[in-house]
Formats: sequence, C-alpha cells, structure tokens
Amino acid sequence: MISVNDELIDRFLDGDASSDEAAEVIAWLELPENIERYARRAELHADLRRSLRRRSIQSSAVTACEDGRSVMPSRQMLAIGAIALVTAACLLIALMLPRNGRDLNTSLPVLATVVSEIDAVLTKSDSNWQEPELTAGEYQLQQGLLHLQFDGGVMVYVEAPARFDAVSGKRLVLHSGRLSANVPPEGIGFTVETPEAEVVDFGTEFSVEVQNATSEVHVFNGLVRVQPRTGENETAMAVDLRTSQAVRIDKFSPEPVGISLATDRFIRNFDEPKRNYARTVKQLSPVAFYRMGMRDKGLAAEPPQHTGIVLTGDGVRPPHASGVFKGGSMRVRANSTGRGGRVDAPPQLDTGNFSLVVFVYLEQAAPGAAVATNILGDDGSFRLSLDESGRMRATVRNRDGELQSVVSDEVMQLATWRHVVMTADGETLRISENGNLSVSTPCEMIAGSESETIWFGTMSEGRGLWNGRIDELAMFDKALSDQDVADLYQAAVEEMARTK
Repeated sequence: MISVNDELIDRFLDGDASSDEAAEVIAWLELPENIERYARRAELHADLRRSLRRRSIQSSAVTACEDGRSVMPSRQMLAIGAIALVTAACLLIALMLPRNGRDLNTSLPVLATVVSEIDAVLTKSDSNWQEPELTAGEYQLQQGLLHLQFDGGVMVYVEAPARFDAVSGKRLVLHSGRLSANVPPEGIGFTVETPEAEVVDFGTEFSVEVQNATSEVHVFNGLVRVQPRTGENETAMAVDLRTSQAVRIDKFSPEPVGISLATDRFIRNFDEPKRNYARTVKQLSPVAFYRMGMRDKGLAAEPPQHTGIVLTGDGVRPPHASGVFKGGSMRVRANSTGRGGRVDAPPQLDTGNFSLVVFVYLEQAAPGAAVATNILGDDGSFRLSLDESGRMRATVRNRDGELQSVVSDEVMQLATWRHVVMTADGETLRISENGNLSVSTPCEMIAGSESETIWFGTMSEGRGLWNGRIDELAMFDKALSDQDVADLYQAAVEEMARTK
C-alpha cells in the first residue's frame, strides 16, 4: 500500500507519479473525505508554481545584472561579442525556421491532440491553426466543432464561437463560449478556468458556458468543485456539484446560484453515429439559433448577442413546455403566462436571401397567428404565420418595398409537431414542411434589415398570438437548398426516435 502524502499528490499533479502511484491516488480519491484534502493541495500547488516561476525570472534577471557589473569588457571585445551574437542568432533562426512554413510555436510542448473536428476554423495569433496538436497559447474557434484530448485521456468538446487558452495538459482557460469535458479516473484534477470561476474535476462529465460576464457549470455525471472568484486575488466559498446539478456564477456576485441542468444545450460527444439536429443546424451556419432554452425569462441565442426576452402575462401554466426533443420550448397562450418573445438586438439580414427553420405545435386554432416576424408597418423583411384558414403563410418584403406571400396547401394539424422551413433566394419564395417542398412562388431579392425587432409567437402590441409551442428556431442570411432542408428533417426524425 503506497502512502498518499503531500509529496505524492504533488508528483501526481506534476504528472511525475508512476502508474502504480497514480492508481493509488485515484483509488484514494474515491473516499469523499480525501477530496477536500486533494483540492486544497491542488490549489496550493498551483499558487506555489506561479510564485516559484516569478521568483525564478526575478533571480535570473538579478544574476544577469550582477554578472554585467562584475566584468567590464573593453569596447573592442564588446564589438566582437556583439558580432558573434548576431551571427549566432542568425544561424539559430535559420536552423529553427520550419521548412514547410509552420509557425515557430509548434515546436513548443504539445498540450492537447486534435482527435476530430467538424467544419472547424481554428486560429492562433490571427492565423489559421491546422496542426494536429495544440501548444500553449490562446486560440479562437471561429466556426464548427473541435474534439481535443488532454493528459490522462481527458476529452474536451469545444463549440464555436469560443476563445480559450491551452495552459497545460491539465488546465484550460475558457474566456468565452461553450465546452464539454469527459474525464476518466486517470484525468482527475483536470481544471477549466473561466473569468468567474475555477472548475476542478474529480472524474466526471461536465459542461461549461461563458457569456456576458457569467459562467455556468453543468454536471452530467460524477463530481466537480467550483471555486468562484470575487476579485483580483479573492475567492468565495467553493461548492461541490454532483450528478444532475448546475450553477451560475455572475461576475458581480460571489455566491453561485443553483439552476436547472441543461440536457439539450451542449454537444457532449462527436462519436455518436446517429445525426444530431442541433449539430446539423450549426453546420449550416445560422446567423441566430434559438433552442428556446429560457433562463431568467431570457431566450438564449447562439451567438449570445442576439438573446431575447420572454413576454408574459396572465395564465396558469408557465411560458415553457417540453420541446420536440429533450428540453424545453416556448409556450404561447395555451392557458399559459407566455405571450411570445422579442429580440431587440437581431442579426443583420442584408444579403437579399433568407431562410427560417422552426418546429411549431398548435394546441388550438389560431387564425392569423405569427410564428416569427420583423415586419411592422413599412419596416421589416419577413413573416412566418398562419392565414385565416390555418395554413402556413410565408411573407417577405422585396427591395422595392412590396410584400410577397405564399400559402401552403395543408391546414396545420393540432397537437402535432411540424417542421417548417421558409426560404427566399432572390427568385423563389418557398415553404417546406416535414422535409418536403409544400409550395413556391416567384419572388425578388428581399429587403435588408439591420435593427428591426424580431417577434416570436406574436406581432407587435400583442397581436397575432400563437396558441401552442415554438421550438428550435434558426435564421439564415442565405437560402437553404432542398437537400439542406431534407437533411435537417431527417436529423430531427432520428433524434425524435432516440428521445421518445
């Protein structure tokens, strides 16, 4: 039996422990009373390393200065030395320059390996990073999805847009965006740092999201310790999160707030062979994607700058209900407090092309009800709604200011989820339902819109209220192809089958 003392814990944290010693530490951590000791040692260990690093730099500088004072070279010797140094530096640079044009920092120690990616655009120092491994530094995932492996077999899944620092094989700093981590026993101690907190793992599956000076931590399995930050060098009381628990840490509040676990917001595995609807939507690069997750009466958006608010009024049921997949949807009327949603910071739409993808569920007939629109008077460019007979109507405003519409042939069924897509490509306005083209009509390029408020489930002044649920709404500044529409619906069908 190996004794698990502070020295062994330090070697484990440094990655210097033998395989037998690492196994002993992992077994030792299965006892809850040992986790506290390990967490404190890990925090002290990190502080000591930072302190020693600073002292080493200072000591080197002082030594160099003292050496410089003790020997005063002649001008001739100084000139010769300078020439020699310049020559040596040129030779060294020539030898170090990569022959294939790779950045010099790829010679740094490897901290993580790229396992796989989906349509990923990753940059470092404003240059595309296409290497199979990550070295220390700041990265931006501008597009797509990235699957990384860190020390101990830790798997990290990053979703664009995201900005993060690779610090070591056991630490990552997430400045903004969203990631999920799957940590096996060998990876215990893996840490994700955010502006608001430090998340230390003890062998689990968890996700982290950072946006708008707020960090969220969601634990799907196992145990993590969340250490909030309250100031420059201050910390608040740490909290332990176990399976199915989640917290939000605000920049301006030291106390973590318990929230509901978001089972449908994070992409936690790229290896699933069956298609995922949200992933399929993201691969098509929407300008805004609303999964209808409601937090503090807000409609969460991707990207977050287009977040909206939920409108409420009188009613019995809440303004949310179960969605088409696992997770929630926005409920409008239907005997609820929900009166729709509003986005005051909408995405810019100025390409002349447009697509809107959404799931709708009608509980009672609602002639003229709106699904989504930014049209108000002479402003705005699109509307998806029901006509007076209960059929889907798509309306756009062209660049001459004229409104053009097309109405589907089929009346919207009650108590049934329907996948609806409206597209405008500068020549044709289409409505597709459940993966198939329903109706089309000639249409010119649509008018641009930059700041017009977008309404969900209602029009301005509370007119045209929907009567049911709205879910998984995405907008594009391009026209999706028939194949795109079919792929989206097939992904939805497969996911609905798995979640029943």
